[in-house]
Amino acid sequence: MRVNDNVADDEWEWYIGQIFSRLIENVCQAEVNNVVEIAPGFRYKIAYALKNINFKETLYVIDTSKEVLKYIAEKYKTILPDSKIICINKSFEDSFADVPNKIDLLLSNHCIDDMIIAEYMQTYYNNNQKNENFKDMLKEAWIELGKDENKIDEISNHIVHIFNDFFKKKKINNIIISQYKSNLYFNEQFKEMDEITDNCFYSVKSLITMDEEKINKILDFYPFGEDERYRGKYLLDNTQNAKNWIVGKFKNKSFKS
Repeated sequence: MRVNDNVADDEWEWYIGQIFSRLIENVCQAEVNNVVEIAPGFRYKIAYALKNINFKETLYVIDTSKEVLKYIAEKYKTILPDSKIICINKSFEDSFADVPNKIDLLLSNHCIDDMIIAEYMQTYYNNNQKNENFKDMLKEAWIELGKDENKIDEISNHIVHIFNDFFKKKKINNIIISQYKSNLYFNEQFKEMDEITDNCFYSVKSLITMDEEKINKILDFYPFGEDERYRGKYLLDNTQNAKNWIVGKFKNKSFKS
């Protein structure tokens, strides 16, 4: 499911990139040299964010798809020509040894849903991303998963443990992860994906010390100025609301499922 770089897509990539860059600029107090990104998919919001802060150091990108990483290697190099891009073709859980122990910034846009459904579908997920019916396959998988509460709990707990282990083993100066709701949720096409993901996301978020009030103040801005498409209450309450972001540092407390 490769995304074409049309104007509408690029606007959205840039828009979310501006939100990330504003958060980075406001929460990072030291130099940003080593950055890790989890599961970008065929997207480049993080590249736009790093370009905006004039990033020229090393970026480690983790994704289970070789096709994604091939795309990322090419796309990111056009946006971040002076940066070193290291692609890691592994799951997040298996990538710990491939990234530095000291990380200035951990970034991810909308990775929790991908991690959940990839674990549910297992190798079928990676092997079918280029299938023209992949979106329909995903929808069906989410609906099926939504009927199995035990499986939801099993997968969610596993993902939270992965993040907890990573946070414990690495020294990470700042963590910024988004998980705003999809258009499918607001269009009421199906809600299983966002409802299942929310619970897992909030459990990961509970591992982090975060000042919600401060982050909401940072998010109170308009990247596109007076463009009404990007000033609507539905959009701002979703993409620019601290409840849908993890921004902070690891609490370093034991996680209990």
